[in-house]
Amino acid sequence: MIQRKRVIAYLVRPAEGGIKSHVLTLMNGLDRTRFEPVLICPPDSSLYEEAEKAGHRVIPLDLVGEISPAKDLFTSLRLRWILHKVRPDVLHIHSAKAGFVGRLAVIPKLRRPRVILTVHSFVFDERVKWLKRIITALVERFLLMFTDRIVVVSNALKDELVSQMGLDPAKIEVIYNGVVFRDVPKPEHTGICVGTVARLAPQKGVEHFIHAAALVKKKYRSAKFVIVGDGPFRYWLETMAQQYGVKDCIEFTGFRPDPLSIAAGFDVFVMTSMRETFGMALVEAMSLGVPAVASNVGGIPEIVDGSTTGLLAEPGDPEDIAKKICLLLKDKELAAQIGQAGCESVRSRFTSDRMLDEIQHVYETPDNHRGTEDTEENSEEIRNPGGE
Repeated sequence: MIQRKRVIAYLVRPAEGGIKSHVLTLMNGLDRTRFEPVLICPPDSSLYEEAEKAGHRVIPLDLVGEISPAKDLFTSLRLRWILHKVRPDVLHIHSAKAGFVGRLAVIPKLRRPRVILTVHSFVFDERVKWLKRIITALVERFLLMFTDRIVVVSNALKDELVSQMGLDPAKIEVIYNGVVFRDVPKPEHTGICVGTVARLAPQKGVEHFIHAAALVKKKYRSAKFVIVGDGPFRYWLETMAQQYGVKDCIEFTGFRPDPLSIAAGFDVFVMTSMRETFGMALVEAMSLGVPAVASNVGGIPEIVDGSTTGLLAEPGDPEDIAKKICLLLKDKELAAQIGQAGCESVRSRFTSDRMLDEIQHVYETPDNHRGTEDTEENSEEIRNPGGE
């Protein structure tokens, strides 16, 4: 008897960067003898386009990024109709906004797909008022009743969901992001090159990289610095570089489709995030053998141990960041050892194959909270969605 494939529907808000890469890695890497992926996302997103080019079934859904009660209600009703037609075994939702709309759509359903929510980022920061925190936590606890599993990308994120939102830790599983590692040739350059890859947004703390660069420049006058990435803070950061007197030695490359080709030439990779659930750019840079200095915050210490695989600096402390950078620039042997150990560590721990195995195991975990009466009844519609 041939076992039917489980249909996995991915629900994603407008997404770029890490979330887009994560979803595409899942869809492209699924065992197609066991699973059939379907993507539900905004039609004007690059994720929609790339998934369609890869040959995946893609269903358009206008899921806006910002909170919009009227639009969100309409979108949830539209999603409910899509789920009725597709009849997925699993609805795998990515990000908090999609998590709200997706679970709202399944609340009235007596027979619903298995709902898995992957949380990629911290929910709260210091700017969130206490009232909003309380309301968000209450809403999330209610929606947890319609969530079979929450997957998070680090233990630090799990700790926040438990301590700040009061969620049941038994429902939360840590599955680290996985990377399809590549060997990128090291570009030839003369002199010292220190760089970072980051979205130019407040939580990435790139201003501390610029301040640290000014301090490093005092000891290594020929040093060059590179910032790969773009974002809303770019103009402000360029102005800051001018104020610190390092505008001429810092290159803002803007967005690059292949940042690793640049990062491979760094003598030191720096991540100065103030909040970071995982640090995909850090993992990718380390996988090339580039020694790293990173903020001791969030999930970063789960990647870098602070001594043998990379150095940790106090978040928001340019002097400590500069000190750690200078240590690696001064001690070439130490830098080489850390670069090698970091490379071996991330390439063994954060593979896409490992992530896929763990996610697929979650997909196949039996549902203990509901009966199996719908499985056979719906099997024909699952094999032939919409009766077509």
